Amino acid sequence: MVVNWILEKPRDYVAVDYDGLWKKLIYELFEEFVLYFLPDLFEDIDFTKEPEFLQQELFKEIIEEKKGKRIADQIVKVYLKNGSEQWILIHIEVQGDTGDDFSERMFRYYYKIYDKYNRDVVAIALLTGASDRPWTGKYQRGIFGTEVTYKYNWYKFNDQNEAELENSSNPFAIAVLAAKYANAAKNDDEKRYRFKYKLMRLVLQKMNHPLDERRIYLSALTYFIDYLLQLPIELTEKLRNEIMISKEAIDLMYLDRKNLPPTFGELRKMERRR
Repeated sequence: MVVNWILEKPRDYVAVDYDGLWKKLIYELFEEFVLYFLPDLFEDIDFTKEPEFLQQELFKEIIEEKKGKRIADQIVKVYLKNGSEQWILIHIEVQGDTGDDFSERMFRYYYKIYDKYNRDVVAIALLTGASDRPWTGKYQRGIFGTEVTYKYNWYKFNDQNEAELENSSNPFAIAVLAAKYANAAKNDDEKRYRFKYKLMRLVLQKMNHPLDERRIYLSALTYFIDYLLQLPIELTEKLRNEIMISKEAIDLMYLDRKNLPPTFGELRKMERRR
């Protein structure tokens, strides 16, 4: 049995909290995040111990917040298989506005954390913008024979191959693809519609994971895509008529109510009336 996929009514949408969407997805799929972006570290983490997302209030002096911009960074404490702790700094450059001082800011985060907490930090920068500028992931400075070089992990969305993202089984590949599509369709509603349709179909087609993973992936990714790629009313209606979703998928997503966009409640009611 299938029912129409009903998206949120456009009037219910508000301005997209882009960094909030990423932080939510990373929190809910943290193990998959590390596997995708930091595979070497993944092998050494003991995931039988719950990762701890450290409160940002502890780091107001460390993470520099620009006026009018939310902090998109996260600091996560994990335990390694050898029993030691490891901190991970995840920096999401949500506007793609890296600027000339970006690597310097990454260095400042590192040395402030080390100075205050005496912790080495694994850092990664997610560069979500559409910029083609080359990237080194390195900060250097020196004077009269005294030098410092800081290197960090980085992942540039604009450099990723679309076909490889589509074929990956990791949910963050679809999230990266969604971000690339959002950049490509900023001022083109028809293109945004095509991208959103494709992404939703990809999510539904990748329902070959174990049941618990399938539920989490479906709810987390559909929430992320639905809010990231919003459509005007006429295209919302078109998508409503063209995308079909199985009752099984609805039931799985409904089990994870914290991830439901408001329309899924309406979708459940419609399915019950059938």
